[in-house]
Amino acid sequence: MNTRHLLSNAQNGNFEAAVQVFINYRDGILGFEKNEEQAQIAFENIIKILNTDFFLSTLTISNFRKILELELNLHKNLTVLIGENGVGKTSLLESIRKNLMWIAATARKENTNGGTIDVDDVNNLNKDKGAYIDCEFQIGNAYKFKGRVARLPEGILSDLKSDLVSYREIGKKFRLLNNYKSIDLPLFALYGIDRLSKDARKAKASDFDKLSGYDGSLSSKASFNVFSEWLIRLLKTANTVVDNVDSLKIRNQVDSLLQAGANNKDHPLYELYEDLVSVLKLYPNDRTNNQSKKAIKFLEELFRKIYPDLNHIELVNADDGEDKVALNLEREIIFLHQFSDGQRVLFGLIGDIARRLLLLNDVSDTPFDGRGIVLIDEIELHLHPSWQQKIILILRDSFPNLQFIATTHSPHILSTVDKNSIFIIKSNHEIDNPTFQTKGVASADVLERIMGTESIPDVDEAQMIRKYLNAIQDNLYEMPDNVEIFQKLISHFGDKHPEILKCKQQIRIKEMNLKIQNLKNSNFG
Repeated sequence: MNTRHLLSNAQNGNFEAAVQVFINYRDGILGFEKNEEQAQIAFENIIKILNTDFFLSTLTISNFRKILELELNLHKNLTVLIGENGVGKTSLLESIRKNLMWIAATARKENTNGGTIDVDDVNNLNKDKGAYIDCEFQIGNAYKFKGRVARLPEGILSDLKSDLVSYREIGKKFRLLNNYKSIDLPLFALYGIDRLSKDARKAKASDFDKLSGYDGSLSSKASFNVFSEWLIRLLKTANTVVDNVDSLKIRNQVDSLLQAGANNKDHPLYELYEDLVSVLKLYPNDRTNNQSKKAIKFLEELFRKIYPDLNHIELVNADDGEDKVALNLEREIIFLHQFSDGQRVLFGLIGDIARRLLLLNDVSDTPFDGRGIVLIDEIELHLHPSWQQKIILILRDSFPNLQFIATTHSPHILSTVDKNSIFIIKSNHEIDNPTFQTKGVASADVLERIMGTESIPDVDEAQMIRKYLNAIQDNLYEMPDNVEIFQKLISHFGDKHPEILKCKQQIRIKEMNLKIQNLKNSNFG
């Protein structure tokens, strides 16, 4: 590509061309004169492109687990997958995860690996064909890139192979740009059905570095402990009076280790050097102190979407000497470590996304506007129906530029989602979109019209209600058998239950109609 075309493509939003222009000006290569000012302009153009869009546009699967063939064009903001148990909704998220892992891994470090297709992941009917997962992503308005994770058939010659070049290149470009000047990095995360459980894992010093925003983000088992300890560290840093004397001591130790060559991985003191560097990065100073205070404000504003009467988040050192996070509400105090499963999953999901965005978007004034792709399996997990009707709205409002791809079995979730964002996975792995608008309608209607399930279960009591209502219509409700049915219904439901009141209302209407008909007959008699 000649210089004129390269510059034109870069200005038109082509991410790859924009990065190449930046490198050419920075290093003075490929016919470009070295020019730091022009390199900075090119760098700002890259940031503009990255801040426009980043999303998964198309997923293509062949022979992965139960899925023989499938192609899915995803919504750039929200995709909600529904279908009966066993159709492969979780496998779809897993297939995306395996591709995202390559980008996240290489954004952190060169020559690292991502997800693979295990031999047991290949569909049993087509072991001789192997399996592959293709993903096409879009950055900005004008640049798309594709990749493939594949599994060759065992013991058979095949042209099938993985194509990871574009993933490695994208990760490399993120790393190159961030090394030049800290940039906002996209978030890639998966929250599986075993997400955010209490575990024994403790946060490490490295869990607070920028690139730790990718640590465990695609493991499906995001740690609630790490989120909690990160929040404790944040509160401590925000409340610490900066003492530069101690940080200077650590700096001198690091300098001494550098002189001894301890920054070499083969040096026996390398681990000590790495630990001290991590501690030094986290050691409170005026900048980290102000950043922490700012992050706390962001979090308090975010958590008010869950607890509107939240006054502030506070660090409490209890009598047992353990640091605890307290949410001070208007009329009560809630401690993070005492959360129920439902509270932990809801608060932890939103909090963990926020934590990772704050780490990865460390130069942004609006870190929750960061971009990326978040996968959530059974998004309604552990949530009361009232929160099921809120979770999508909170996520979309709090993190407007993330692409959410979620699975659900809940009509309460679907009643808050536009039909164009809902994809029905059928048993033959064909995909449909609902024709019936789901957003803003009753959950019972979604259950029947979209999920193919009667809102009233087929139990004896429901059959008795239907039989008695039919008896009313046929004017047979006073027959002994039907009177007995009605007494059983009253005994089961209670005299004031809506179903009983409905029966009584139907009787009154029937009797009134009979009176009117009798009056008409007598007048014409």
